[in-house]
Amino acid sequence: MGGATATAAQLLRLLLHHPDVDLRWVISADHAGQRVASVHPLLVGETELTFCDEPDEQQWLDMDVIVLCDEQASEPARLELVPPAVRIIDLSPRYRLTDEQESGFVYGMSEINRRRMVHDCMRVSCPGDVAMALSLALIPLAKNLMLNSELHATVVVGNSQASTGSRVSLVEQEAFASQVDELHRVLSSLQTSFSSPIHLTAMEACFARGMLATVYFKSGIDVAMARELFEQYYDDHNFTYVVDQAPRLGDVAGTNKCLIHITREGEYLRITSAIDQVVKGTVGTAVHAMNLMFGLHERVGLML
Repeated sequence: MGGATATAAQLLRLLLHHPDVDLRWVISADHAGQRVASVHPLLVGETELTFCDEPDEQQWLDMDVIVLCDEQASEPARLELVPPAVRIIDLSPRYRLTDEQESGFVYGMSEINRRRMVHDCMRVSCPGDVAMALSLALIPLAKNLMLNSELHATVVVGNSQASTGSRVSLVEQEAFASQVDELHRVLSSLQTSFSSPIHLTAMEACFARGMLATVYFKSGIDVAMARELFEQYYDDHNFTYVVDQAPRLGDVAGTNKCLIHITREGEYLRITSAIDQVVKGTVGTAVHAMNLMFGLHERVGLML
């Protein structure tokens, strides 16, 4: 649902080549009857599907899972139409900060909630891309109760619409305020004593794909110890890796990987993570959640 959005186009690119997915419907009332590839040119030659209007009762019953690609699709009144047996994956921010007992949505970051998504999970809300990149840089430390000072973070995100050149422009802080709240929630769920402020500077750069997130804070642990904690934590996760050199965006572009690099500067520990904000930060997370919900191997359809 929300099938005419740019997010949906990137999700369709993955689902069309997923060996366990039978893609039946791409829903967009505004484009009903039009070929999907006419709205999403990147799918020319990949599919002959056409957009459809709202599903009828039988179509709902034939579905196993539906992915919501915008906030309009995730409105509570529309979700009431979905039969209880149909799993829901939401890519909008609507349910990210809601209480699971109240909304029924599990926060879909596999690095902390994998078990919750594997066992009878019916609804997942996928994280924001900035929250994802920064969380992956901090989760192992929070799990070991090692975040005890304020955090300073800088995120540089690609924008394919930006003018050519090397200009980097600041993004309004308000655009990512909810994702800072997300990050607070993730960290405090792992380290209940965490209450430090998070200072975020977000910048938009003139490259098409990728997100580079750097966070630094006062810490007494050395790089070797930090690296050991990260490697232990992510050892049985399939897409996050600690690397020896500062990651390049070209190493993660188009993939579902996160690369993490750890250094020190005086009394500050500095951690950098690199992801593709479209895949690992958005649609790859949805596919990953789907794999977990249906008992598939985590890497299926994500070996990009």
